[in-house]
Amino acid sequence: MKKYNIKVIVKAWNSDFWQTMLSGAKHVMSELPQQVEVEVMAPPEESDILQQVEMLQQVVDSNPDGIVIASTSNDLTVPYIEKAMENGIPVVTLDNQVSTEKYVSFIGTNSKIAAGMAAEAMVKTLKDSKIDLHDKKVVVINSSKISKVDLDRDAGFIEKVKLLAPEIEILDTQYVENDPVLTEEIVYKLLQDENLIGIFADNDMTGVGIANGIRKACAEKRVLSYAFDANDVEIEAVRDSILTGMIVQKPFEIGYMGVKCVMDALEKRPVDKVIDPGAKLVTKNNLLDEDVQKLLYPEK
Repeated sequence: MKKYNIKVIVKAWNSDFWQTMLSGAKHVMSELPQQVEVEVMAPPEESDILQQVEMLQQVVDSNPDGIVIASTSNDLTVPYIEKAMENGIPVVTLDNQVSTEKYVSFIGTNSKIAAGMAAEAMVKTLKDSKIDLHDKKVVVINSSKISKVDLDRDAGFIEKVKLLAPEIEILDTQYVENDPVLTEEIVYKLLQDENLIGIFADNDMTGVGIANGIRKACAEKRVLSYAFDANDVEIEAVRDSILTGMIVQKPFEIGYMGVKCVMDALEKRPVDKVIDPGAKLVTKNNLLDEDVQKLLYPEK
């Protein structure tokens, strides 16, 4: 039996989310050591977009058996994804849908629906509190203005707030280029306005930033805050009632499924074009639940 060589590229090294996804991908190799070799790679940060594109170009030129990629850009990686597919190298995309249909499968959360869960929870809490929502404000922190998945998360949150509580003012989205320090500074300044009652951050790095900004402003008792994805800093912030909640995906499962789908394609087994593993809203109330702990710490 041929031993497959599969390359896995994610958006960044400096994120617990991506490291967990890579662990899931490598887990296939530990299960099937005679059948597959998995090599993982990523640029240092999500802002290193051109470095990721160059990395993919080199991977395609090396002619592996298959490629799994979470592309930061929707467009810049497309020529190389299409070239791989044309050369008979199956490509599975993760997390962010790229601007082509030439791939084997896309595995990722429906970002609009998942972000809408945070908006629903926030509005319910506000309405249950019986406060007058007129003149109240919420803001979205965007981690990457060129990433479709992040823009979809922002849109999902905003659209749901407008639907459920049209009287709330939605401030201009803040663009921070995945910088938690800049996020902290912006959130701290925005919180000088006591009518700001809700904050949504669309990834884990911005989640860290909003948690630190809220803590710095001592505003945790007057603002509801949600972040997409989870890391240790965010989990601690939820435990300490600094962050209200996190939308938690299944990165380990996504990485694992990515490699398995490439293997299925190589062995001519059917593969679904779109796979949504789902997401869960995690708050202090369910943080210690067994299923949530398994979601947060899949390797334990």
